[in-house]
Amino acid sequence: MAGIDLDNVELRGRLDAITARTAARLGQPVSLVSMVLDTAQFFPGSHGLDGWLADLHGTPAEWSFCATAVRTGTAYVVPDATSDEHQASNPLVTVDGVRSYAGVPIVVDGQILGAHCVLGFQEQTFSEADLAELRRSAQEIGAVLEAYRLAPWPTAP
Repeated sequence: MAGIDLDNVELRGRLDAITARTAARLGQPVSLVSMVLDTAQFFPGSHGLDGWLADLHGTPAEWSFCATAVRTGTAYVVPDATSDEHQASNPLVTVDGVRSYAGVPIVVDGQILGAHCVLGFQEQTFSEADLAELRRSAQEIGAVLEAYRLAPWPTAP
């Protein structure tokens, strides 16, 4: 992740455009490109954020729905966060009203760097077609991120 120019304004604009398209196609108010670190997640691309999330472009890692997609390397879906045993006490749910989530890993050069997701404020069942759209967009995001490398990635010995 450190080898990608995540502060590049053009890159962020391209990621914002992808998230806007994903939100529209899945009919959700919020879509994110989330980079998950040890203690925080940050959003180099987003659509539909407002309030403090729009101001900070991130959250503590322990609030991150996306961390599960990153950790498992698979899609993570929460149709109703208010009744989900892992998410019901999450401040994004209890304070900010997030109710539903679907996210998939973003892979660059074989490494999972983050997740591409949608968030909703109502209970939502996500179809396999919805997840396929997220995966297509996550692949596009991976290619865009790779195009903004600062330097060649080191190779394994």
